[in-house]
Amino acid sequence: MKLTTLLFLTLFSMSVQAEGKLAFIDIKLILEKSPQAMAANAQLKEQFGAREQSFRKLVQEIQQMEKTYQTDSAIMSAAQKKKAEDNIIQMQRRVKFEQQSLKEDLKRKQVELSKEVQSALRNVIQAYGTENGYDFIFTDASVAFASEAVNITEEILKEMHK
Repeated sequence: MKLTTLLFLTLFSMSVQAEGKLAFIDIKLILEKSPQAMAANAQLKEQFGAREQSFRKLVQEIQQMEKTYQTDSAIMSAAQKKKAEDNIIQMQRRVKFEQQSLKEDLKRKQVELSKEVQSALRNVIQAYGTENGYDFIFTDASVAFASEAVNITEEILKEMHK
């Protein structure tokens, strides 16, 4: 009997110690609505908008060259056909290079800005958790179910706006 009581008290005390103040956040919502994330997206648009537009113009040019070649090739001389084909191939190579270059530069900048946003978010969450006595704050990606009563997403967004 004493052993059963002692075991019960030990398990009860362990469960009390394991409990803590818990919360979760919707990380996707925060990354969509936080001013830091919106600023990062604006910076990407500003930095890469002109290059993207230039790339689209280049794609349109090559499409027009191919269309012109298809309609006019019947009346072109062999030398004109060869020159047009060479120009198209050269433009296709340029498009591939520009596409790859733009893609790599954009990805590198996205990663850089994402790290900055994540760092700011981590700092806000840690400060908020410490100030409000939370033991655990989970992201929605790691939680199978959580009551809206423990959802602190809006509070974290407010802190991100400060």
